[in-house]
Amino acid sequence: MDIKHARTLAERYLTENSPPSRPTALFEDDLVEDHGWCFVFPWNTARYVETRNMADIIGPGFGPIVVVKKSGETWMMSGFPPPEQQLSAYAASHGISDEGGA
Repeated sequence: MDIKHARTLAERYLTENSPPSRPTALFEDDLVEDHGWCFVFPWNTARYVETRNMADIIGPGFGPIVVVKKSGETWMMSGFPPPEQQLSAYAASHGISDEGGA
């Protein structure tokens, strides 16, 4: 799966799980992390993505959106534990090696 397709899935997930009263948006592709087996998309309020004004930021507790390349499964990390631990736990529970293979 390429980043363009993954972005479409991440945007759909974000739209479905965000309140209409506070629109959200993904950051630019150069901030997306490629972990071999998945893409990790940072996001925040649409206003913060546009302005980078701290007054517009969404609070802690929400993590980036993960799109698994092989399956297209899309999920949001939580604010804790650290992202690396969440990715490792997901990979281990789904038989995915750190190198990106299944």
